[in-house]
This record gives sequence, structure tokens and C-alpha cells, in this order.
Amino acid sequence: MLAVDLDAREGKATAAELGCRFRAIDVTSESDWAALEDESVDVLVNNAGGLLSAAFVHEHDVETWRATLELNLTSVFLAMRWAIAKMLAQGSGSVVNVCSVSGMVGQADAPAYQAAKAGVAMLTRNAAIAYGPKGIRINAVSPSIVATPALDDEPAERLDAFLSRVPLGHVAQPGDIAAAIAYLASDDARYVTGANVAVDGGYLA
Repeated sequence: MLAVDLDAREGKATAAELGCRFRAIDVTSESDWAALEDESVDVLVNNAGGLLSAAFVHEHDVETWRATLELNLTSVFLAMRWAIAKMLAQGSGSVVNVCSVSGMVGQADAPAYQAAKAGVAMLTRNAAIAYGPKGIRINAVSPSIVATPALDDEPAERLDAFLSRVPLGHVAQPGDIAAAIAYLASDDARYVTGANVAVDGGYLA
């Protein structure tokens, strides 16, 4: 198993916890993915992403817009292109893209993040249709709000407003999302492709 991250220190620590190898790459870089040509892959999990700005459209600067799409959407495309080429050669594989409820329902702010995550959802469907006949399954998981370090940067009023729409009334733990990913990646989901599983505490209900 291989983990990749731009942050070598944190990436190595996480890889050590998981008992896997680590390589530092920029997931938005085509050349960095090409440098992994010697790696094999049976399962790809695209988990890179983040909210870079919660500005409204008229306040959104172009640089942040482009950076958000690069991080949340282009990285997924590059990783899939790299992995699927290898999976085609072996005739099997599974891809799980981490999307978001923000890509499935409208919100007032974060237009770049919403557009990127909606793009991930559609890219998942596109690839599921294209590569299902080749033995490759492509699925997505859409969390709502998860207890990660990024949550510490959220203003309390924004977090409270989000939680008010979650019937279960609390944030998800990383393991909740990981369990859904593990299922979709496994043979237990051998007849599942093109799905976007909401792990959202009922946000989309």
C-alpha cells in the first residue's frame, strides 16, 4: 500500500500508522504522477482536497478559484488517469473518490469548492460508465462535516449552521468515512459502480 501527500512530515507519520509506504508528491502535478510509473495499483482512493475560500461569487478572486479546482478536481483527474491506465493493463481495479455533500446540494458560499466537488461527482459517473466494461469500478463517497484538523478553522457560526441541517446532530469521525471507502474498494461491493454514497448524518435526506 502506498500513501502520497505534499506534506512529507505528516504523510510519513500517517503512512507509518497505516503500515504502508510513502512518497511525497503534489497531486496537482502531472509530472509528479508520472514519476510513480514504477508503482502498481489495485485500488485508488482520492482523498486530497480542501476549502480554500468561503467567499461569495462576486468576492471570489480568480487565483483562489483556480487553485481550488486544481486541488479538488484536477488532482482527481490526474490520479485517475494514472491509475486507470495501470488497471486497464491488468483488467481490474477499484477507484473511490472522496466527494462532498457540497457537490450535491446548493449552498450560498464556497462556489469554487462546490463546483469542484460537483465535478468529481460527475467524473465518477463518467468513468464508471467508460471503464465498467473493462472490469474497473469507480465510486464516490460524499461526507458532510468530519472531525479533522481542518474543522478547527471553521467559524463557530458556520459550523453551527451546518450542523443544524444534520439530523444526527453531530460531526462524522474519520473512521465513518473510511468504513464506506473500505466497502466500496472491497469485493463486497463487486456489483457497485457509479455510486456516490452519502456519509452525511442525514444532511441530504
